[in-house]
Amino acid sequence: MKIKKILIVLCSIFLFSPLINITPLTEAKREKSYQEPDISILLRQLEEKAFNFKSLKTDFVQEKKLAIFQKKIVLSGRIYLQKPNKIVWHVDDPIKYSVFITDKFIRQWDEDTDQTQEMLLSSNPVFQVAVNQLTAWFSGNYISLLDDYNVHVEQQHPFVLKFVPKETNVAKKIIKSITIIFRKDEKYLKEIKIQEISGDSTTIIFKNTILNAPIDNGVFVVNRRVR
Repeated sequence: MKIKKILIVLCSIFLFSPLINITPLTEAKREKSYQEPDISILLRQLEEKAFNFKSLKTDFVQEKKLAIFQKKIVLSGRIYLQKPNKIVWHVDDPIKYSVFITDKFIRQWDEDTDQTQEMLLSSNPVFQVAVNQLTAWFSGNYISLLDDYNVHVEQQHPFVLKFVPKETNVAKKIIKSITIIFRKDEKYLKEIKIQEISGDSTTIIFKNTILNAPIDNGVFVVNRRVR
């Protein structure tokens, strides 16, 4: 498995999700609940709740739907996060691979070859932007996303927010929208859904999420299977 697959894996993680199955707020209702200028206030409030955790572990199910096929591609595994800059994905089923992401590099291991591949983010500035945005979603750094996305409130209690890439965002050519669904306590996400321009979509559902979980450094080692 070549280093290119790191890009494929990360894109499948980052470029996800079908449109949320709820009735969108009308413009009148949206204006009544939150004026656009108040979005930054709302995101800061959500960010303050999210910033209370320093580490996280969660199970996940990722459903990828391709526009040309009816059948979904379903992956499941575990995610570990250690602020400020460590995220690792361990996919357990139906294939086994691990991806470790920092602000400096991406490292991947896969069971088929039992080899580890690494890529420095400094060698790919565009992909570094994508990784920075991915880290923002998972760390709860929502305010930083306002530079690249227009944000709309789709639902309250729990909050459902839709992020639409701005014209200046490199993701605009691929992503139509990203919808995030918060847990009832608003301390973390329940689902992330992304609709792509191509019609493909992905949903990531978080399960058994534990905030401020004790994390062994061994989970960030991806040159062998970690369980």
